[in-house]
Amino acid sequence: MKETAKRYLHSNIFKLDILSLMPFDIMYIWTGPIAAWRALRMCKLPSFWQLFSLLDRSVSNPYIIRITKTLAYMIYLIHCNSCVYYMLSAWQAFGQIAYRMNNKWYLNKWVYNNQGNAYIRCFYFTTAVATSTGNNPAPTNIRDIVSNANRNREQYRRCMDQVLSECKRLGLSKDTIDRVRDWFIYTWQKQKTLDEKKLIEELPLKLQTDLALSVHYNTLSKVQLFQDCDRAFLRELVLKLRPVIFLPGDMICKKGDVGKEMYIVNDGILQVVDGEQSTKVFAELTEGSVFGEISLLAIGGNNRRTANIRSKGYSTLFVLSKEDLNDVIKDYPDAQKLLERKAKAMLRKDEKVKKEKTSAKKNLEEKCSLTTHINTPKLMDTENDNTPKIRSIDTVIVDGIR
Repeated sequence: MKETAKRYLHSNIFKLDILSLMPFDIMYIWTGPIAAWRALRMCKLPSFWQLFSLLDRSVSNPYIIRITKTLAYMIYLIHCNSCVYYMLSAWQAFGQIAYRMNNKWYLNKWVYNNQGNAYIRCFYFTTAVATSTGNNPAPTNIRDIVSNANRNREQYRRCMDQVLSECKRLGLSKDTIDRVRDWFIYTWQKQKTLDEKKLIEELPLKLQTDLALSVHYNTLSKVQLFQDCDRAFLRELVLKLRPVIFLPGDMICKKGDVGKEMYIVNDGILQVVDGEQSTKVFAELTEGSVFGEISLLAIGGNNRRTANIRSKGYSTLFVLSKEDLNDVIKDYPDAQKLLERKAKAMLRKDEKVKKEKTSAKKNLEEKCSLTTHINTPKLMDTENDNTPKIRSIDTVIVDGIR
């Protein structure tokens, strides 16, 4: 809650909320009821939109929320048009200004004539125009433009609703359904699409390569295993990288699992932990960190994960699978030999570090054991000298009688 409050206090929404609460209404005392003093209440609109977005994400049936939101927007726009219509009617003296046409004088019947309730009459006229009930042509072009602009969002919502409905049909737990919903929401906010690779596949191969190089090449070239590799080999390899999103608490890999992928941290923080439910954190991996590269080649059977890695928050990783690497490397035998040599060198270095740590730990234990063994007799002698002699109870009783 503290982090949520801190983030809210530093956001633009908080500043707008403060502005909307400024008590300018007190000016009515001196100026009378002038609506302009309430203009800052409009700063609350972003919070109004945010409310519908949060409800759309959290409720079980979002269709009702979307219909309600559409009706609310429509009524508000009709209200604004009604105000403009009344202002224009007042400018035309409520239809009392005559105009001449074909040597005849006519009154303007298209404005409000100041008869009946002003707001109801103006609201009715604006609603009739907006809903085409006043024999106006239907705005099909505008409808098509809006429909095309929201097509991707509607596809995303339709896909999310179908998956969530299927989860409920299968009787999955609420926690699982919430995690599925969170994944959809975060993926859309991050990528604005559910299948980034499908969009890129529509481009020509040359453009795909250039796009992938501009995004992934610098990251991939920093991986120790792929340093000094042929640029053409890396150009093909970057096309195989695919983004994967993990939610808070997701286990990316577990100790002892067979490794079939290499991961590159693009965004977020990962934790090296003792176990899936453990709170003990050994290290953290941040943007640009790489792990699992040795398991791609499985040199000497070293294709098992050596640590438990968990996502701390929302994380985006680039994944390179063993199948994709083998598919590319078969055309580059020199690169394959180089990778095998570097992988063996990295393994030897890791084994050397492990041996040094084991040796240092063993020496420390032996030193502690030797120190304890030498000092024990002196300690025992000291204790024996200072310990009072224990007499039998009979002796104590006899001495007391004496």
